Amino acid sequence: MELENKTAIVTGGSRGIGKATCIALAEKGANIVVTARSRDEIDEVRNMVEDMGRESIAITANLRERSNVENMVEKAIDHFGAIDILVNNAGVAVKKPLVETSVEEFDTVMDVNVRGLFLCTRYVLPHMLERGHGTIVNVSSGAGKTGIGQLSVYSASKFAVIGLTESVAQEVSGKVGVYAVCPGGVDTDMYRSLYHNIPSLKPEDVAANIVKLCLPDSGTASGSCVTVYS
Repeated sequence: MELENKTAIVTGGSRGIGKATCIALAEKGANIVVTARSRDEIDEVRNMVEDMGRESIAITANLRERSNVENMVEKAIDHFGAIDILVNNAGVAVKKPLVETSVEEFDTVMDVNVRGLFLCTRYVLPHMLERGHGTIVNVSSGAGKTGIGQLSVYSASKFAVIGLTESVAQEVSGKVGVYAVCPGGVDTDMYRSLYHNIPSLKPEDVAANIVKLCLPDSGTASGSCVTVYS
């Protein structure tokens, strides 16, 4: 298996794209650190990974809090000895016109989608650089490449994800691969909370593209943003 003996952290790993990514990485042999805010849900995913013969730990964390992120990274390294892959997947969205969006809603979206990603990368990246290798995949969105009405704050946060991806990729060129994945509408709980239709794109489709970027022979240039629309 291409990722045997590798360890991956997946944020927002309790459902949707995160859960599918945990399973897809485990299928390639990776051990999984699954993290989200819901203990019951991450325990369920951990059990699924362990049933596949992989090792897994579940860590509850509020990614908006620096101490939570530091603790998560320390526990992952203490348990597995290394972190080879980080998938920054956790995200939230608000669907309403900008003039109806509260400051609190803006702060929540930016804190989870941007600050959380920054903190996870900030505390995992030095470990990867010390070891001389690693892969970071940031889940952005098609809304991070083209603004979408009533998703202004979400779009802004996902544009920021792409900017962070491209900038960090330049900073660590040749040492750690840093990528963004930009899916269209995906059949997840978050999407269904915003829209009434059911998109054809499934979490497993996005997870498959994330895994490809984590493989040793991915062949994709660091800093790339991979679109997933079908």
